[in-house]
Amino acid sequence: MLGILIYFYFLFLGYIYSSYVFKGKDIYFRAWMGGIFGNVILMAGIVLPSFALGFTHISHIVLMVLALVPAALLIYKGGIGEFKRNTGIGSSGARKLPDKAKKPAPAAAAAEEPCMDWKVLVFVILPITLVIIALFYSHILMPNANGGVTTGQSTYGDLRLHLSFITSIAEQGKFPPDYSIFPGHIIGYPFFVDMLSSSLYLFGASLRWAVIVPSCVLSFLLVGGFYIVAYSLTKRRASAILATVFIFINGGFGFAYFMDGAKADRTVFTQIFTAFYHTPTNARANDFNHNICWANTICDMIIPQRTTMAGWCMFCPMLWLLVNAIRERARRYYIVLGILSGCMLMIHTHTLVAFVLICAVMFVAGLITEKDAQKRKAFFTNWLIFGGIAAIMLLPQFLFWTVRQAGGNSFMSFHFNWENKLDPYFWFYLKNWGIAALFAVPAVLYASKENKRLLLGCAAVFVAGELILFQPLEYDNNKIFFIVYIVLMIFIADWLLGMWDKLKGMRGRAYLAVIVIAAGTVSGALTICREFYSGITTNGDGRWQVYSKDDLAMAEYIKKNTPKDAKILTNNSFYHFVYSLTGRDIYLGPGNFVGTHGLATNEVSSDMTSKLKSAYSGSYEDLIRFCRENDIDYVYVGNDEKKNLSVNNDSIERLEKVYSIGTESLYKVN
Repeated sequence: MLGILIYFYFLFLGYIYSSYVFKGKDIYFRAWMGGIFGNVILMAGIVLPSFALGFTHISHIVLMVLALVPAALLIYKGGIGEFKRNTGIGSSGARKLPDKAKKPAPAAAAAEEPCMDWKVLVFVILPITLVIIALFYSHILMPNANGGVTTGQSTYGDLRLHLSFITSIAEQGKFPPDYSIFPGHIIGYPFFVDMLSSSLYLFGASLRWAVIVPSCVLSFLLVGGFYIVAYSLTKRRASAILATVFIFINGGFGFAYFMDGAKADRTVFTQIFTAFYHTPTNARANDFNHNICWANTICDMIIPQRTTMAGWCMFCPMLWLLVNAIRERARRYYIVLGILSGCMLMIHTHTLVAFVLICAVMFVAGLITEKDAQKRKAFFTNWLIFGGIAAIMLLPQFLFWTVRQAGGNSFMSFHFNWENKLDPYFWFYLKNWGIAALFAVPAVLYASKENKRLLLGCAAVFVAGELILFQPLEYDNNKIFFIVYIVLMIFIADWLLGMWDKLKGMRGRAYLAVIVIAAGTVSGALTICREFYSGITTNGDGRWQVYSKDDLAMAEYIKKNTPKDAKILTNNSFYHFVYSLTGRDIYLGPGNFVGTHGLATNEVSSDMTSKLKSAYSGSYEDLIRFCRENDIDYVYVGNDEKKNLSVNNDSIERLEKVYSIGTESLYKVN
């Protein structure tokens, strides 16, 4: 509970800062930016105190004090009256009407139109957010009747690694943190959002709620933020609403394959809800491979990929600041943009890369099109401030984290045509992107001149994604493409609304609109329904149990009775609970993570796996020698080890058994 209260303390501080930076903006906007600021203060601000004091209670208390000081100075300088006016706290928040006897205020000083109202919040933002929250609730360590915990299909894999970051950072308190699945290697994967959950976990929140609470807040900020950005770019609420629906219930034309297949076999359709990745989006079932690789934003990106969720959550305010800094020539926007961008490398690197490319294009376009020398100088100065702040913050992170992990592992390589294995180039994108590909050209032509610059930047991002593989796993380039897709969908929605207006009075206009909206959402809606179904428990067992009752009991024993820096020998199975739940180091983690994160080559991983197997199957003397050479403190033997390793029970039993439950045992190496 204390961890959650501390989290909301930072959110409140963020709201205070937002209210001062964005004076005059409506409550919806200030609350959105306040949520962003609060999350950034905690997940990025804790870095410097942690370098000095470790990731501890003390470092968090130091941050709480330091983060409060500027807010206290602002309140002291402006007085309580200004604080109430800016934040709306302690006042009705109603705007004063001008005195009739006084001269009316000039148009330039008129209040800005609110970016949204309660109807948009209640009927658009909240329903979509609640869908996401419901999936988090059922997909994050959901207790079942057997005493174990379950998840859903999309989180069955990625969640395990994120849990290992959360628990190891909080339990060990070491900063910078190491991979618990590959000790001795500093985490270079963007881990700030997991460290955010580590803060809640450190202060007593359960692991389940340490993940769920920030995820719910971030998802609300993401959905609301996307709407605000869409409204800012189109100046039309209907366009922003339609774009929001399209982007979160998104999908291509993959549903057509299922509709067609169901004519001959009804189970082709019903398997959407029961089979493994047999969906109209991201269909990876070998028996139904129609080269559908594009994912649904909620089910395949936001729910399982926490860093992507955080990256998109940050991208929305950064894009708003970029566009409006250029429009209004507002230096304070450039400064805030520099600070937020400077935190992005370890929040979500792919989003940062895409944003940098967009910025580069818009900077060059701005210099070329600005004819006034004085304005061009001011434009250049503002960008220099923005770029300078971002560079000062990013460079140490890049050298300390990114270069160490990706620098020597050939992370980036040439690769064309993304995941397309079967289809002609344009047909692949048409069926995967659906209406985004179908209406892209007219939507771009329909966009305003300044928005075309943004779309030109997105084109640069798309080309980069098509030519460069930014990580070992080619599928993950979708994190680059999604930035293009997100922005493009805003202008497609705006163009469709423009066409709706032009077709006024045409017979069948409403039917045409229904067809277009259905084409853009049916695949996504079916995928979301499948994900809901995968998170439902059946007779208390759970379709996707990740950890059993005994696993949880063993994990609890390890946390309470072993040193926080202990290293435990386990099988390097993808499904193992020790590396996810205990916060302790293991000898070697699963190749799914060790390899794709560039920690070890296949040869190194295979060699270590071979030594691990020999330790379990060899003599007592061989086991002891291996443990001492690799600083192993405990040996774990459970169902996974017994099934996949030739465990020599005679040698294992010579160790000191410190805890046993069911078929699981933990031994201490003396």
